Amino acid sequence: VVSEPSRTSVFIGNDTTLPSAVNWHFWPWCNYGCTFCFAQFDDLPKIDRLPKEIALRVPKQLAMAGAKKITFVGGEPTMCPYLPELLKASKDVGLTTCIVSNGTGLDETFLAENHQLIDWIGLSIDASNDEIHAKIGRGMRKDLRDSRSQHLVQAMEVWKRCQSYGIKMKLNTVVCTHNVSDDMTDLVLELRPTRWKIFQVLRVDGQNDDMFDELEISTSAFDDWLARHEHVQDYGVQFVPESNDLMRGSYAMLDALGRFYSNTGGSHQYGPPLTEVGVLQAWNSVQFLEDRFIERGGEYEW
Repeated sequence: VVSEPSRTSVFIGNDTTLPSAVNWHFWPWCNYGCTFCFAQFDDLPKIDRLPKEIALRVPKQLAMAGAKKITFVGGEPTMCPYLPELLKASKDVGLTTCIVSNGTGLDETFLAENHQLIDWIGLSIDASNDEIHAKIGRGMRKDLRDSRSQHLVQAMEVWKRCQSYGIKMKLNTVVCTHNVSDDMTDLVLELRPTRWKIFQVLRVDGQNDDMFDELEISTSAFDDWLARHEHVQDYGVQFVPESNDLMRGSYAMLDALGRFYSNTGGSHQYGPPLTEVGVLQAWNSVQFLEDRFIERGGEYEW
């Protein structure tokens, strides 16, 4: 259990630089139907996002304000036709780049053309089989309508493809009622990610609260799942669990409109767009818990 942070660790209104890592949820659209998703952005008008020419300036603005790594998140980021241009804009200003993806857009053409712009890819896999993925909603919507998923089969191919291009790989797993009894050990030892991030399913009001009651797991159930899998560390996999306490308020998150936001209060609280007030004023309008950022391993050798 994480204790409440001290006042000095809560940055709001007095910080002069950004945290080293920023997650940019720049593309709210997705082709999957994950029931636990806490980045659905139903509170954001779906036609709204920064115009491309303005979005391409954001990586430089973040870098000038102190960011060192930018993670492109969705929705599904590979659905954005100008993601390669955003990646190049990020590398041009010295940022480490990461994409968090369900893998559907990471085809041979995309990787052949853009692999030199990508340092990390975080691929989301939640279970050792696609029967569980279908229950979770981790799959293409057209497949889910038939109560099936092909996510694991396709993700395995994507994983090997990314590795062949020398991209560092991170595995992301969300633990909920549907997969809390699953054992992913053999799968993870086959994939051998550099980092394996494991999230306790998190309720975010306005994002996934309508489905959360059937997904929620207790802290003890999450701890049991972790105990069953933590030995993968013996094989060189960085094991990075994140409880609900560690997840809340520990990310620097930017939305598709260029607004920093926080989930410390249980829902998304948005600040003003950085395009209107500048990066640091926009950042200082939201709450960030630095202690939790550090405790969850937010800074690592990237």
